[in-house]
Amino acid sequence: MPSRTDVPTAARYSASKIVCVYHNWTYDLEGNLTGVAFRRGLGGQGGLPEDCRPETQAPRKLRVETLAGLVFGTLSTATPPLETYLGAEIIQRIRRVMRAPVKVLGSYSQIVPSNWKLYLENVKDTYHASLLHTFFTTFRLARMTQTGGVIINDNGGAHASLTMVADSGGREYEQAGMRAANEGLRLEAPELLESVDEFGDGCGLQILAVFPSFVLQQIRNSLAVRRIVPKGLESTELVWTAFGFEDDSPELTQMRLRQANLIGPAGYVSMEDGAAPGFVQRGSRAAPELLSVVEMGGSEIVSCQSKVSEAAVRGMWHAWRQQMGL
Repeated sequence: MPSRTDVPTAARYSASKIVCVYHNWTYDLEGNLTGVAFRRGLGGQGGLPEDCRPETQAPRKLRVETLAGLVFGTLSTATPPLETYLGAEIIQRIRRVMRAPVKVLGSYSQIVPSNWKLYLENVKDTYHASLLHTFFTTFRLARMTQTGGVIINDNGGAHASLTMVADSGGREYEQAGMRAANEGLRLEAPELLESVDEFGDGCGLQILAVFPSFVLQQIRNSLAVRRIVPKGLESTELVWTAFGFEDDSPELTQMRLRQANLIGPAGYVSMEDGAAPGFVQRGSRAAPELLSVVEMGGSEIVSCQSKVSEAAVRGMWHAWRQQMGL
């Protein structure tokens, strides 16, 4: 990820050791115990017995691996290596976006009124975009007529949804000045949708999610990492970090900043995603004894060339059931 000076002050921390505020036990940055206050007591009284070995009771250590500048961590000793967990195709799609050293452009967070799983399910629902997000369809950022597909890894926990830029009439529409077909609508600032194919593959939208809490987003030239932080049974904090690259031109940086209006708590696109999981939360609470079956696109958990599928959602719940031992 970016150098520390690029990270917003509120999210920046630096320390050479970890000290417990309660009893002042001290640890190094790898979680090893380095000091115990009054270990030998005071004045020959109190303290720990000679045969006590508090070093054997260190806090759980965070296993950390990096991929293309991103840092992944887990407290589990059973989690497989990162490359095994993600799979080759998902790794390739991550490396595609994280192509160079990054520069953080800004960050923001919001509270989503639902369980964390409902927001992750929303991200993995690959066909709601053209139904829920009218800005997408009105201005041809994502329509079901556009080619693309869904890539799902072997354990079902990671997916990438792809949408290519061109569709029937799309380029003609853009050349006509960003006017929405059948809508009679026009952007006052059409430069909002100006973009360049910086990855050279014609993919205008890639949403990638890794169970349980990581999302990597490319919407045209708007790039961001989203972190899903549970805050309770019915509350989730969604933390956005928008970024570009250190070698971006000033013009590309301005393009990314303009397109950042698509995302976040009040984004032209993401605003609906902040509300929809809450609707589902309230609806499911009213019928706790009922079950739902997600069968759009069949019942398998496989990659496919159509986004009219709930395969990635099924993959998420498959991964969750594995973690829960169900």
